[in-house]
Amino acid sequence: MGTSDHQAGNAGDLNAVTPIMSALLLGLLLVVAATVGCVSDGREAGQQRNAAPAQTAQPPKLEIPDAAWEPAFFEDLETRTTAVNLPQLRTVVLPESDLEVRFWYEGMEIIHGVVIRRMGQQWSANWIYQTVDSKPSSAKMVLLDPPKSGWDVVWNKLVEAEILTLPDSPQPRCSSEALDGIGYIVETNVNRTYRTYMYSNPQLMKCPEAKQILQIERTLGEEFSLHRLR
Repeated sequence: MGTSDHQAGNAGDLNAVTPIMSALLLGLLLVVAATVGCVSDGREAGQQRNAAPAQTAQPPKLEIPDAAWEPAFFEDLETRTTAVNLPQLRTVVLPESDLEVRFWYEGMEIIHGVVIRRMGQQWSANWIYQTVDSKPSSAKMVLLDPPKSGWDVVWNKLVEAEILTLPDSPQPRCSSEALDGIGYIVETNVNRTYRTYMYSNPQLMKCPEAKQILQIERTLGEEFSLHRLR
């Protein structure tokens, strides 16, 4: 075969291969385009899923009494909660099924407290206390053992004692007229509503609300053996 015939044969082979290569290249491009499209769609879907909680995570509704004790107490409390990395309860956004309740004991230069949480079906209780009475920044937090009667029983006791619904100490019929002593401050974050209220020296009061707050204090003390911790 001459040179011209050999060149013509090669040209024929190239002409035959070119459509096959073109088809393969086109198919490869289609696969790449589909893959990029799937990745892009996946990213957009992921971004939408990640954005959804931010759209529904509304801050809790605040029910805070217009009372002189409120700003003063929480200003004092902040040093203790900062020391144990505990956020302000009124800023915490909880799922609707979760809850948190804080019960504080306030005395001269001392604030101790119980923090009860329910996350899903999991309950926990923590004890916050000062290791040095006159030093708020010395606060520590330790996990408490489960309540003696079990979580369902103790929570029912607290609800029956109106821990979620008691008003701020109604004046003047619920006044102790004592300048010093101990105060009990309650914070609740339940059903996306934050509430707080206080009773000062309820043992000296004669109103029914004072009896309820004392019942709450007794329940917590007995169930978590708090008297040995104070």
